[in-house]
Amino acid sequence: MKRLNTELKRILSALALQHAGDYLPMREKLSALGGSDASPRQAERPVVVTSSAQPKRVALISDGRGAGAPLDYAIDTCMQQGAQIDLLLHGEIEQSRINELEEQLRQAGVICRTLPLGSDVTTGILEYICNHPSLLFLVGIPDDTSVRVLAEEVIPHHGGQIPVPLVLIEDRRPEVSYQRSAA
Repeated sequence: MKRLNTELKRILSALALQHAGDYLPMREKLSALGGSDASPRQAERPVVVTSSAQPKRVALISDGRGAGAPLDYAIDTCMQQGAQIDLLLHGEIEQSRINELEEQLRQAGVICRTLPLGSDVTTGILEYICNHPSLLFLVGIPDDTSVRVLAEEVIPHHGGQIPVPLVLIEDRRPEVSYQRSAA
């Protein structure tokens, strides 16, 4: 108990001295630390470093579908995170569908890029992930064949992990039937 009491006194003394030191002029602090009594040097002008950080990104994997809930989810996330969106397109897609996706993004005020994935979609997705360290996550539709391959084959092949989350969102509304109770 005596040792605890001694330790508490030591701690409280240190706190009191620290608090008192906050109010000492700089000259006295320097002399207490063994420095000179001369006035402290003026701080050098700070160096301004411009950040080359890339903006945060969300990627929507699409074969032309996804203008409903998946795109809405991606837009909401972009608005909350201050992110931009990349449309990772694969397969043969009608230009009108691409225009529809881009128009929804434009109306929401989200900056977007359209990137075709090429013939080997899964390799294209993995390369995209590796080349974009600011990627927050991928959004996909569960019945999209490329997303299914990514979720069922590629991710398990990589030990169940890829560097970013894959969010699967159904594009259609769930079929729910409501029945009236006989109350």
